[in-house]
Amino acid sequence: MSVYAFVPGDLDTAGVLRSLAAQVRESEGLVLCDPRLVIAEAALAPILDDSATALLVRPQRVDADVRVRHHLVNAVGSTWHEVSGPDHIFIGAMRIGRADTSRAADAIDELADALARGAITANRDDAIRLCAVAIVRGGISCKAIDLVDVPWFLDPRDRDSAELAIGSVSPERIARLQANRVDDGFYSTFVVRKLSKPLTAVALKLGMSPNSITLISFAVGLLAAGSFALGDRWALVVGAILLQLSLIIDCVDGEVARATRKFSAMGAWLDASTDRVKEYLAYAGLAAGAALHGVDIWWLALVMMVLQTTRHMTDYDFSRVQRQREALVPITDIVERADLTAASGWSVSGAMEISTRMNSRNAIRWAKRAIHMPIGERWLVISVVAIVGGAAWALGILLALGIIALAYVTAGRVLRSLSWHGSAPTDAWVLLWRQADAGPVLSGLGRVISINGVWGAPFGWAVPALLRLIELGLVAVLAIWLFPSATTVAFWWVAVIAFHHYDVLYRAIQGRPTPRWITWAGLGWDGRTIIVIVASILGLGAFTTVLSWGALVLAILLVGIASVQWLRSGQ
Repeated sequence: MSVYAFVPGDLDTAGVLRSLAAQVRESEGLVLCDPRLVIAEAALAPILDDSATALLVRPQRVDADVRVRHHLVNAVGSTWHEVSGPDHIFIGAMRIGRADTSRAADAIDELADALARGAITANRDDAIRLCAVAIVRGGISCKAIDLVDVPWFLDPRDRDSAELAIGSVSPERIARLQANRVDDGFYSTFVVRKLSKPLTAVALKLGMSPNSITLISFAVGLLAAGSFALGDRWALVVGAILLQLSLIIDCVDGEVARATRKFSAMGAWLDASTDRVKEYLAYAGLAAGAALHGVDIWWLALVMMVLQTTRHMTDYDFSRVQRQREALVPITDIVERADLTAASGWSVSGAMEISTRMNSRNAIRWAKRAIHMPIGERWLVISVVAIVGGAAWALGILLALGIIALAYVTAGRVLRSLSWHGSAPTDAWVLLWRQADAGPVLSGLGRVISINGVWGAPFGWAVPALLRLIELGLVAVLAIWLFPSATTVAFWWVAVIAFHHYDVLYRAIQGRPTPRWITWAGLGWDGRTIIVIVASILGLGAFTTVLSWGALVLAILLVGIASVQWLRSGQ
């Protein structure tokens, strides 16, 4: 990765931009830094080591010149170009990803041509900023990476003093600041990450990889579930402590990854999938422990798993569709002074601005995050209530809070979706379509639905979750109401299928469809649902047999073989 930090002195503004465009076009990704920028090299790590096009920015209200929505830049200002509702300031450093070099070079050349013919005016010292304007107005997706709280100066009067100021913060300190995660939950932010920081420091000194830390967290989570399964009071106490320790270690892997800039699709898959397995095994452990003491709460564990899987699907899909609809902007004429805040054919009303204003108040923002019941809050409820009231109370209260959280977030998302118009951008509806998971019976359903515009409709984000709810919810209803003695095997059937749906989701997020042979071998959601219905008609024996042997066979295919295929694919 090259770093451009020199503007030729014998060129006018248009000439400088053409020189930059040529270097971008010939590169395999380029970092552009304003030559007047004084900043520690370690502070540039997020854009030096990333692979996507990105701007280094800082949140700011006064004299702001960049608008950020959902961690994407969708407007950049200059002495010519205006920005409505800016909330960040451009630091003077940006990265052009390998996939965007050709389009970025064309956009910069177009701006240079406009300068050459006098359509716009600009200072040559703002060449890097003008490149940012050209790229964003050229419709290229651009990540907003917040600079950590370290000194930086753009064209300081006293450069020596500026150098001393940036040298006062060590690279290690900067790395620790960059390890912090934004948009975390209340409990994780104010408690868990306070405890994870010392462990992160140790892990960094030992040179541990993020994936190895993830596996340690997974092992501790398994021990927690095993302790819960013993059922007595002290076992619940030990399980609660181990579950919290697993959560703390789980924060460490992300902090190490951010501090060392070691990111990978495999690491993301491993972290997310092990989190799901740990949580669902905690449900199973609580249910198994209660059963040893004569209390059957497998139905609670089963319903909780169906609820949480459905919730997660809407969480992932809505956030990505929302980003595509609300953060991206269309290609905008480079000579226009005003920025374009909504694309032709789809737009967002004032709902987003109202939410943004509400989130500007700390108390409201943290309250909303707590109500959402992220993983930290869920595991806190499990741990505390299991110790105080036992397994049944832990799962019961968690289920009640989960229903409240689902109702809250769904109401907000429905209101938000009502403000969307037209079809979603292609990337958004393709993400949803890849989660159809239709088997041989309804193999053409995904394409039919996409043609009819359901995936791209304002409420398309809810379709994958609805399909999951239909499939998993049906098994839960049949087991609880018709065959209570089969609730345990129903739990494991649903656990295997839930893992499969997460696998399908993570593949779609990485831009890859699930191989057809895996989907068809697993019969798709439609084939599995038909088998479950037929088995329930035949009676308890058939229902139990199908779920028992089916869970085993599907676990081998959809958990074992599918995971190996995904990891070996190199994606």
